[in-house]
Amino acid sequence: MQRIGIDTGGTYYGSSKMFHGSLKNIMGTRFDILIIDQNRLKSQEIWNDIVFELRRLDQIFNRFDSTSETSKINCEAITDPVHVSPEMWFILRSCQIYYTRTLGLFDITLNDFSKVLLDEKAHTVIFSKKDISLDFGGYAKGYALLKIKDLIYQAGVQHCFVDFGNSSILGIGHHPHGDSWKVSIENPYDQNEILDEISLKDQALSVSGNTPSYTGHIVRPTSVESVKAHKVVSITSDDPLDAEVLSTVFMMTNDMEKKRITENFKVQNIAEYSL
Repeated sequence: MQRIGIDTGGTYYGSSKMFHGSLKNIMGTRFDILIIDQNRLKSQEIWNDIVFELRRLDQIFNRFDSTSETSKINCEAITDPVHVSPEMWFILRSCQIYYTRTLGLFDITLNDFSKVLLDEKAHTVIFSKKDISLDFGGYAKGYALLKIKDLIYQAGVQHCFVDFGNSSILGIGHHPHGDSWKVSIENPYDQNEILDEISLKDQALSVSGNTPSYTGHIVRPTSVESVKAHKVVSITSDDPLDAEVLSTVFMMTNDMEKKRITENFKVQNIAEYSL
């Protein structure tokens, strides 16, 4: 269903039946999508629904927006239980499960997720430690890609490419002139060097790493130390959320942790590039 009152833009190329939609700033980054083999009207309707969904999710996850549900939890759960929406309850339980499956290394508090207390019956959350707050970060992008993937399949689209900030990518079907979608991973310290080329077909790719201008943004919760290694990690998976979580987690794991965590997930490919 087309969303009324939303100016979403987008460009349709009739000769190749390709639609390009782009948002320059959503959920803290840029979002682009290519929709293949749909007519102009159908492509625009799909794009409108995707924009509506991205803006809706941004309203939920944006901790800097005082009206968002995340901001409400961060402000109020320090002192009292906060009743959350069904969707936020699902999200918090999902983050709790990822916290366990990654040996505590995926932690949306960047402090100690075990201090986030969830009441199963009342669907409330309260923090048992004062300096706790929620920052969904890459999880939000992975969750958004899951939602978008569902929208794309429900619309009957067979070939589509989604690029969320050059780090969270979804390739459905294949490129019009190939048997997959090919993505190049650049060396952030030498943009003339291609580290790898990944082929995606009905798969998600997440890439995490440090760059010369953006280092130390990944923090190991158990020690609260920033990861400063010149390293890039890429994860390919059927599940965009798994890929997003693991690409961040594997930036900070040792070999033993990586082995144990890998056993808890089903991923197509894990690659590390030391630079």
